[in-house]
Amino acid sequence: MPDPSPIVVDVPPRFRVVTAPWSDAVDARTIVLTESRAFGDGRHETTRMCLQALAVFAPRRQFRLFDVGSGSGILSIGAAKLGATTFGVEIDDEANAVARENARLSDVEARTTFTTSWPEGTFEFVVANILRGILLDLATEIVDRMAPGGTLVLSGLVSTDVPAIIARYSPLLRGRRPEVFERDAWRALVWRPSRDS
Repeated sequence: MPDPSPIVVDVPPRFRVVTAPWSDAVDARTIVLTESRAFGDGRHETTRMCLQALAVFAPRRQFRLFDVGSGSGILSIGAAKLGATTFGVEIDDEANAVARENARLSDVEARTTFTTSWPEGTFEFVVANILRGILLDLATEIVDRMAPGGTLVLSGLVSTDVPAIIARYSPLLRGRRPEVFERDAWRALVWRPSRDS
């Protein structure tokens, strides 16, 4: 018989990811997720690195976040907890329905949108935790959604993926180079605003 108690994953310095049903208060750090097949439950290293990048590098003011391949909605929900208005795009309608429910349970549904259509406009923070090949294919579209001086976080990568991703994205970002973060075999790349942005 499955264990009915919720899974709790702490992601320092800012988030706690819990599974529904969750009876305690849903505070400014708690992300509540339903059991589903949608990717992103807070336990995978790439998801944790993206949440940590949000906690550390997100603007300390209201901002807009674009979440490419939003899955369970965990990254959009995390950003909304930091005060962002978020737009998640995901090709799977079922995952979008799950993400909307997760946003409702996490008390941020008014600040989150999940859809299969790419948005208009630009965003101060763009995150994509998906596979190397998709990141390479979507590079121009992803960078086009970045506001001038915006932050870009790419993950879903292993070390051998990093050179190709940097080679593809850095020219589109006027030569800006990323910081590379590691958790076990996984990598996340973060392009932060340059001082002259």
